[in-house]
Amino acid sequence: MKKILLCSIAILSGASLFAQVSFTNRSDLIENYPGYQSISVDMNGDFLDDFVRVSDNGIGIDYQQEDGTFTSIYYPMLIQNVPDWSVAAGDIDENGYTDLVLGNGSRVSFVFANADGTGYTEQTHNEYIFSQRSNLVDIDNDGDLDAFVCHDVDESHPYRNDGGQNMVLDQNLIETLDLAGNYASLWVDYDNDGDTDMYLTKCRQGSTPGDPERTNAMYRNNGDGTYSEVAESINLADNAQSWTTIWQDFDNDGDFDAFTVNHDYENRFYENDGSGVFTDIISSTGINPTDLGAWENQGVDFNNDGFIDIFSEMSKELYINNGDMTFTGMDLSFDEGAIGDFNNDGYLDVGKGGIIWMNDGGPNNWVKIGLKGIESNSNGIGSRIIIFGDWGQQMREIRSGQGFSHMSTLNGHFGIGTSTEINKIEIHWPSGIVDVIENPSINDTHIYIEGDNQLAITEFEKNGISLFPNPTTSIINFSLNGIEGTPVKVIDINGRIVLSTTISTNNNIDVEILTSGVYFVQMEVENKSVSYKFVKK
Repeated sequence: MKKILLCSIAILSGASLFAQVSFTNRSDLIENYPGYQSISVDMNGDFLDDFVRVSDNGIGIDYQQEDGTFTSIYYPMLIQNVPDWSVAAGDIDENGYTDLVLGNGSRVSFVFANADGTGYTEQTHNEYIFSQRSNLVDIDNDGDLDAFVCHDVDESHPYRNDGGQNMVLDQNLIETLDLAGNYASLWVDYDNDGDTDMYLTKCRQGSTPGDPERTNAMYRNNGDGTYSEVAESINLADNAQSWTTIWQDFDNDGDFDAFTVNHDYENRFYENDGSGVFTDIISSTGINPTDLGAWENQGVDFNNDGFIDIFSEMSKELYINNGDMTFTGMDLSFDEGAIGDFNNDGYLDVGKGGIIWMNDGGPNNWVKIGLKGIESNSNGIGSRIIIFGDWGQQMREIRSGQGFSHMSTLNGHFGIGTSTEINKIEIHWPSGIVDVIENPSINDTHIYIEGDNQLAITEFEKNGISLFPNPTTSIINFSLNGIEGTPVKVIDINGRIVLSTTISTNNNIDVEILTSGVYFVQMEVENKSVSYKFVKK
């Protein structure tokens, strides 16, 4: 029997929604598989967070069961590219099982689950990259997951999903500055315009203050397949040797704020003014701005009071959100790991190596939301979930690759304190589809399929647009009537406009002049910009 340790945290006076936060070491429930970085995601499609570790000799998975136990399986295989720097997870080939992207000091590789999730194969990319944080995200919004991997000594590497298990290095997918020092990327819709932007936290060993290779960057999504670097104009161009940034709505006001840990000068806490411009308020938060040197840095609601807490490698491992943009530091006996709900009780736990720290829970209520994309990527990565109740609103985004190295749950988690009902859930998918669910039950996990709960008014909102035949040799027809004369742009996979035309009176366009390949139709319908993929034979 493994030794069980208890770590308790006393409640602050003035915080009314919980009595304590405590974790118990329940390593007796899992196998002590070797591994470099820890992963807490659903690997087999049941929306229960499993615990995964990858080492030189294979992949060990503790599969969570509905009765609170684990079924542990080790998949022996030679891993050529052990993830000693970072790991991200998602269903890249959309076969219903979770795949991995692994990064180390020389290469990147992708590990794919087979058709029934009973085995894995590794696809190694031989181009040199000293990788740091890695992500899976739909960069070009074509409905499947691409990858982005930070490069410590050169320009970062984007990998375009070319279908199936074909991941292609494509620097045109997102053009970032050709500079070293890329430590932690995080994809977030910081300006609330409905598309995913990317914040790049940067640090460069041996550099001096003012060097551009250590200046953080924000790549704003322009909505047309291109990105523009805008960090300085929105007050996010930190030059203080940053490692990781948390992006969460800390004050529940409907926009994402940011907390950055630095190794030089001061940490930063950026409050969003609602328009995507930021002010550093670290001095008023209760977090020591000179508590420097943290690597890992994540934000979740551990006590289910409805406010995002900070879990970091600072001198205080946990900063409890007091609900007024101030935080109170608490001591834990651990300071990093993959975050997920390992016993399905609605309270978030932490796993690292051979240890699971199980959250002992409390009186507060909660809801968890799992997503299944149809038009969007199957995990719903990049989706925004908003819940509404007597507290106002809370907001989360589904992301693959937060913090510096580990991989946490792909389920949306919300604590709601002592509230006993949720009025409404909104899910804003990357495709533009919005699902609305009224009066969902609390203390429950809900699985939502994209498009099943649309508030539809028009035919376009109800059914969208289908393109046919697809693939085509010459003509693309549109299923939605009444869009004749709509301007259309056809974009190739490199983001170039190869055809500008309008929809004919026959509700189609002629693409016969195009060469064979994959293309995207872009147009505006009912004041919404939409994009659809087709194949030209």
